[in-house]
Amino acid sequence: MKIQLCSAIAAASLCLAAAVEAQSYPVKPIRLISPTAGGAYDNIARAMQPLLLEELGQSVVLETRAGGGGVVGLEFIARAEPDGYNLLLMGVSQAVLNPLFVGKVPYDTVKDFTHIAMMGELTMALYVHQSMNTSNFKGLIDYAKANPGKVAWGSSGIGQTFHLAGEMLKLRTGADLLHVPYKGTPQALQDFFSGRLLMMFYPPTAVIMDRVKQGNIVPVAAMSAKRLANLPNTPTFEELGVGNLGVSGWAGFSGPARLPQPVVMRINQSVNKVSARAEMAKAYETMTMVPVRSTPEEMTERVRREVVFWTEMMAKMGIKPEN
Repeated sequence: MKIQLCSAIAAASLCLAAAVEAQSYPVKPIRLISPTAGGAYDNIARAMQPLLLEELGQSVVLETRAGGGGVVGLEFIARAEPDGYNLLLMGVSQAVLNPLFVGKVPYDTVKDFTHIAMMGELTMALYVHQSMNTSNFKGLIDYAKANPGKVAWGSSGIGQTFHLAGEMLKLRTGADLLHVPYKGTPQALQDFFSGRLLMMFYPPTAVIMDRVKQGNIVPVAAMSAKRLANLPNTPTFEELGVGNLGVSGWAGFSGPARLPQPVVMRINQSVNKVSARAEMAKAYETMTMVPVRSTPEEMTERVRREVVFWTEMMAKMGIKPEN
């Protein structure tokens, strides 16, 4: 009886200590790991840094740990102390796609992480090169069906969002499209602008919009719930009767599994507040992202739901893990 009482007291003391620590969180700078180098998500996180300092009273330091398509950064956080001082900038490619396409990774995306708060979502559109002599989606599909395997699109690799968008388009339309994987998106864009690739999925960034204004490329469909502000005359896939392609580039904040709930809620509330700040509007617009605010439960459910969805889609597409 005495031993059981001592154990109960010890457990209660540990819980009390954890609660006190969570209430005072944070008491030192927070490290935010980015599993990829550069990109829209990093830029949004950097824009958030001074505002998170105001909200949390401590700085959030962005640190890149790239490698293995994001595996290096995710493994580091999965094994980190669950104290709230090592967080992860989690993107859909790292959270959902890489474990499915790479195969064996040293973590479970759902079980080994605490998903805390969504940050933002990339808006994307489908474009065609001017050499196709079409200015609409129907013209693209008709040309692709009449010229099997002649319409190529590029991506930064197997399993990335631009790749999957094309595969979904093939499933939905029956068009015979050719995927060309590149080592990086800039090389794919260069070949698209030169006409070596005839179509491309990409956010409507400045580099794309300049070409649209010049008439070198033509937007034919938007991958969004409603028409994009900078492409108001471009219909959505829903409007075109193709339906949502299910491909979305999103990112959020995650941490190791077993993060104390008070710490999770502190971070969640701070990220949501910062995303809604007027100062962030320009940053989101520049990165062609829209802010997405969520509860930890909503982000966790999104990860689970997309893992199931893409596991099923992989089978339909005939794509197998690399190992």
